Amino acid sequence: MTTAVRAAVGAGIVTALLGASAAAAPRRTTVFLDFGGGIVGPGTDASLDQAGCVTDPFEFPIFLGSERASELAVAEARRILAPYGVTVVAERPPDHLPYTRVRIGGEAGALGLDPKLNGLACDVDCDDQFHRDAVFMFSDKWVSSAALAELDEDQLAVQVGRISVHEVGHAWGLEHTGGSGSVMARFPSTTEPSFVVGCELLDLDTDSECPSSRARHCAAGQQDAHAELLAMFGPGDPDDSPPHAEIVWPPDGHVVAPGDTVQIEVEVGDDYEGFGWKLEVPQLEWEWVARQADATPPALVIPEGAWTLRLEALDHDRNVGEASVLIEARVPTEAEDESSTPSAACACRTDPRPGLGWWALWMVVAVRGLAFTRRRSSTGGTARPAPRHPA
Repeated sequence: MTTAVRAAVGAGIVTALLGASAAAAPRRTTVFLDFGGGIVGPGTDASLDQAGCVTDPFEFPIFLGSERASELAVAEARRILAPYGVTVVAERPPDHLPYTRVRIGGEAGALGLDPKLNGLACDVDCDDQFHRDAVFMFSDKWVSSAALAELDEDQLAVQVGRISVHEVGHAWGLEHTGGSGSVMARFPSTTEPSFVVGCELLDLDTDSECPSSRARHCAAGQQDAHAELLAMFGPGDPDDSPPHAEIVWPPDGHVVAPGDTVQIEVEVGDDYEGFGWKLEVPQLEWEWVARQADATPPALVIPEGAWTLRLEALDHDRNVGEASVLIEARVPTEAEDESSTPSAACACRTDPRPGLGWWALWMVVAVRGLAFTRRRSSTGGTARPAPRHPA
């Protein structure tokens, strides 16, 4: 069974067909450990330098530890997340790939919080619904630029990795548990913590904020973090299959009159959910990022000349699917004018395109009233509550 989700904003119409089984299938994700500091502003999209618990833009401090310390923190985060379909990186991912961002540096006072706090997740995002969360790890009291013995810095750097993953756990909807060997324990572990297999008692001051997520695997008041992450992201097996990317309309060599609008249909999919995709016209330095599956692109007008429309789909193992067509804006000949009608008035389909039966997710996106502009990106987002989950 397929479910059609339709949204119309201004001149754009987006139709996404999502298989009912695909909606519950595991998706992959990326965690970006960001040691570089920089501006953080209000909003819910980490790829736009935003955080849901920030009210005014400010400069977040850089990580003061050594390069070795940052490498050890990344290695520990990778160790903890290795059982799951999660990629951990220290380089900024492309904007069209959804990811969770950990801002590492400074101290809690930078956000007006208790300086004893180790980190902050702006809220508990049940089942990681938003995909582009930002969290904070306050590293100054753990690793600084002061002269520390190498062994001491190594031990403290490992804690930076653990606390970072703890905050990421909140961004994925996990809550505090009482087990000392759990990444989600309130206080950093001195042993090698993990997302513990089996149900653990929650350690909360209030009722659970994600009771339905907990109830899928445990009795009330308990959490099986390992089972929840496997359900969200699947196991950490390698994925070498690139996403599917096809420009359905316009065809290659399509001719329009200068200043005309063009309707674009693309088909994208992958064996895991969570992939990202974008459209671009390299000659015009124009790029549009699909920040959500049902995102509505801006209106574009085709200027005179010959232009390459490129589609790129990217998954979290960095496999790339791509397609491109040439669009020429000039006065069409009589024969070209007769064949310029799009294939359908609506991009809705009730059956998958042949050969795509194995895709866990496929979409058809129809874009109307598009106009080429210089490179820019949409912001969008969903309002979130004030910070409630320090650690």
